[in-house]
Amino acid sequence: MLSALLSISGPQFVSAQHLKVLTYNIHHGENVRGEINLQSIANVILATNPDLVALQEVDSATARAQKADQLQELASLTGMYTYFAKAMDYDGGAYGTAILSRLPIASGERISLPGSAGREPRVAGIATIRLPGDSLLRFVSTHLDADADPADRISQANALVQHFTPVKETVILAGDLNAPPSAKETGILKQLFTDLTQALGPTYPADTPAVKLDYIMILPRQQHESISARVIEETIASDHRPVVCELKIKE
Repeated sequence: MLSALLSISGPQFVSAQHLKVLTYNIHHGENVRGEINLQSIANVILATNPDLVALQEVDSATARAQKADQLQELASLTGMYTYFAKAMDYDGGAYGTAILSRLPIASGERISLPGSAGREPRVAGIATIRLPGDSLLRFVSTHLDADADPADRISQANALVQHFTPVKETVILAGDLNAPPSAKETGILKQLFTDLTQALGPTYPADTPAVKLDYIMILPRQQHESISARVIEETIASDHRPVVCELKIKE
């Protein structure tokens, strides 16, 4: 199985200047009742109407997902382009992060993030998005280590900063960092990126959120204007709440 998969199903046209971005840890499509229900995830996406979606904990043809290609099912339900970055083989299929986009995806890249032996492998999936007017934007979906010891997350945050330094085009990084805003690893990322969700409250667990783990960040700092950001009050579809922000990319 390929480590990354690019699909080009037909999207809708959107403005070059205004973007709406959603990040969502979908818990392999399993809701808080223990049921696999991708339609509920799709309903969140459709109701939010984002241009770019970063997904974490996505299954592809695993036994626990009933052999479904979850990303392609979501693409069929939402009409968006797709990019899948495999983190590991799992349960007869693959598991990783993914991207949905209403805008054309010019290319995709998967980078492995450092981690301790025996820990779940972590990756960042990067889609280069072609905006109307032919400018490019790099959109990143990532999911950092979940261990109580932050050492791997710190290494992973440093690897992401190194990968995007220096950078010429706009980069939007979104995902489940498994770390609160006060954590060292979050601070490392914010040395380079601006946190568009800075003012938001907790995102996990979905039913009674107590900690912010899910973020949308951007660089360079001077080339955007933040319009709005919010945590969506969805308590059933996954164990995380989705986060959405709207912004303007400056030319």
